[in-house]
Amino acid sequence: MARLMAYGLVITELATTVVAKMDQETHERFVHAMLELGTDPHSQGQLVGVESPAVTECVTALGSSGLIIYVVDDVMETVRIVNVIWIG
Repeated sequence: MARLMAYGLVITELATTVVAKMDQETHERFVHAMLELGTDPHSQGQLVGVESPAVTECVTALGSSGLIIYVVDDVMETVRIVNVIWIG
């Protein structure tokens, strides 16, 4: 059985700026999605870039009106949310 790792979550200032402008419903969806990324970031979203074998950039949907762009670092066991694109 595969072990699910708990990754630390880091939200960049750019992403925080977008999240601060969300309505409550979208914000709740974002928080839920972000927490899921911390539990199992490799099963979420689509791979969009590889910085190294242990560091990958991914994107996942935020409902039907947005995207969460994040970097998974398997060495540091972190998920860094670098941007949120949200149309609202």
